[in-house]
Amino acid sequence: MIRAKLSKLLKWRPQLSNGLHYIALLTVCATFVLIIAGALVTSNGAGDSVPDWPMSFGRWLITSDHFIANVRFEYSHRVIAGSVGMLTLILAVFAWLRESRVWVKRLALAVFGLVIAQAVIGGIRVHYPGYKAEIAIPHALVAQSFLALIVSLVVFTSRKWFEPIGSISDKPALSLRSLSAVTTIAILVQLVLGAGFRHQAFGILPHVFGAVVVGFLVFLTATLTLTRHKESYLQRPAMAVIGLVVVQIGLGIASYYARLASINDPQPLEPMVSLTVAHVATGALTLTAMVVLTLRIYRVLSPAKATVELASREATV
Repeated sequence: MIRAKLSKLLKWRPQLSNGLHYIALLTVCATFVLIIAGALVTSNGAGDSVPDWPMSFGRWLITSDHFIANVRFEYSHRVIAGSVGMLTLILAVFAWLRESRVWVKRLALAVFGLVIAQAVIGGIRVHYPGYKAEIAIPHALVAQSFLALIVSLVVFTSRKWFEPIGSISDKPALSLRSLSAVTTIAILVQLVLGAGFRHQAFGILPHVFGAVVVGFLVFLTATLTLTRHKESYLQRPAMAVIGLVVVQIGLGIASYYARLASINDPQPLEPMVSLTVAHVATGALTLTAMVVLTLRIYRVLSPAKATVELASREATV
């Protein structure tokens, strides 16, 4: 019942709103910049460089005397975060004024709620530095969830989403609808595990185990998509997510050994910093590609259960 309603919801086609699509796309790009900025803060150990929040050293705009050393990373991260927050507010307002789909309006509002929650969690991290490892986990979860929802808005407002397309039945064995959803959740969990490791909330083993699970699920989902469906609409994100996972695994191994090699360094140095930042950025790109693939699968494929029930009824008659 729930799957049928979701499928019907995703296939409804209202009027296209280019403005909302471009605002969402701009917000996604800004969010990637923010994720990279956050990775630079963590990789350089700059999280405690600004002692107060929401202001910085008692000011909204700091002087050049303060904009030095690790403060550059933390303050820049805050400025970019503020920009993302403003873009998200514009997105939510534009959606409520111009979007005809009520559920898209609610989704835009939920995205704005997440960006507020993320800012508050970041503020708590500043005021309670003794719990930074524990706070890092919800901080990462909200950040990656925010990214996934923003990417979803880009997909829902894209021109391709409004084009008529023939519905194809999903297969009951190894359903792509189920596999893609599970894989997306697994990637989200893996990104949170990575954040927990970088902030020393726990060791490397949970992250390694998560990498094995995610690698298996991604290759299974993408391979089944490529072999079952020849439409570029599904093949492109499937190929993208496979390529990104291969790169991500390589970056993960390289960044881990670079971290081990630099364990006695007085401060974070290259190449550990760049490899870690690239690893975080590629993880976000992997989640993005998987969200796009999952939504497109739900857009194109109808539930296998519904097809089986229909065939059963026809056989009975």
